[in-house]
Amino acid sequence: MVDESWPMIEQAVFRLFDETAGKHTAIGPRLAELGWSDIQAEYPIPAWELLFRAQGRSLAQTDCLDRLMLAELAPLLDQPVDGIVLPDLAAADEPGSERDRVTGIVLGQPEGRLVVPVPGPLDTMSVGIVDARRLHGDRLNTFDPSVRWTRVGGPLDGMLRDASTEWDRAIAGAHRALATELVAVADEVMRIAVSHAVVRVQFGSPIGSFQAPRHALAEAAAVIEGARALVAESWRAGRLAAQAAKAAAGRAHRTASDVALQLCGAIGLTAEHQLHRYVARGFQIDSLCGSYRQLEALLVDQLFEEVSAERPLQTAVTWS
Repeated sequence: MVDESWPMIEQAVFRLFDETAGKHTAIGPRLAELGWSDIQAEYPIPAWELLFRAQGRSLAQTDCLDRLMLAELAPLLDQPVDGIVLPDLAAADEPGSERDRVTGIVLGQPEGRLVVPVPGPLDTMSVGIVDARRLHGDRLNTFDPSVRWTRVGGPLDGMLRDASTEWDRAIAGAHRALATELVAVADEVMRIAVSHAVVRVQFGSPIGSFQAPRHALAEAAAVIEGARALVAESWRAGRLAAQAAKAAAGRAHRTASDVALQLCGAIGLTAEHQLHRYVARGFQIDSLCGSYRQLEALLVDQLFEEVSAERPLQTAVTWS
């Protein structure tokens, strides 16, 4: 729950992210100026949620995801670290590093000390630390050319620590955060589409007054609202709910993008128009830690792996 001061906090955070849009930014020092540690202590879930809503709305590029995941891994880290190596795009939400080698993605330019998750036997997970200077990196050619992601590789030596529980929490946090950001991006896609439907005139009337565009927009809005509700609930639930939330958010963005691109027509594909920025960024975010198609397949496998006549399906979310 939040109090009457929350709207002012939201305005300050939205303004901060608007100012940092356009380059990959370490957001910590700017948040510190707002007294963020006190805000996060008072509102732990709304604070994280707000950061990723602001990031999706502004298309800013920050280290928020690294900060969230490292907060979950902090009990295992005896020294400060600067980032985390995330699973490669083809690996859904499971790391691809081997026990003696690093492979994965770093958001932004690899710098400082990086946490590397390493899978072990029987679904266990360990983490190690590597100096970014020992890795080679290649910038990924991604959906959104304004975003810098780096595929890294190199040797991994030194001690590994068991992190099965902590990694589960970290990847669940990533799924919730990315789902929150995706819903915010989808909201902007819908805003652009609705604005176009109001001002674009055909046959003497705005196209938004015609039945087909109105139905398409209504359907997309319903899908987004369903995803929004699931994402909001997932912040208080476990990993299965987090996977479901990110899958729903990715599908909602895809639905909104399809409708907006059809409604805006050729102008929506031009570099001068805003729409392509939110469409491309959403597909970019969806691909990280498992796309909606990958996660939907993963959810099916998890839900049905132990199904029997006597055993019900697992519960992803319990609505309060």
